[in-house]
Amino acid sequence: MAKRKVATKAEKDVIDRLAHAFACEEIAKHVIRTHYPDLEESYKAHMRKTCPEFYRLLDELQKAIPRVRKQMLKEFEKEVKVQTHE
Repeated sequence: MAKRKVATKAEKDVIDRLAHAFACEEIAKHVIRTHYPDLEESYKAHMRKTCPEFYRLLDELQKAIPRVRKQMLKEFEKEVKVQTHE
């Protein structure tokens, strides 16, 4: 992976889309749920229909996190075993 100090245009685009998706989720949880609890699900459905590109990335990210976590823990455990046997 390149050691850049600034994100590429493609990276910035992904970050922007994820930020939009997180903002939609935050609004649903902290504003709509608090003040209009009966509208929370319809708000989420509306936002998913209006901005599917944001939610597609968010859904993929949420699927990837457990897989990446498991992979990282496996690599860490392997490294710890190697260090303890030295």
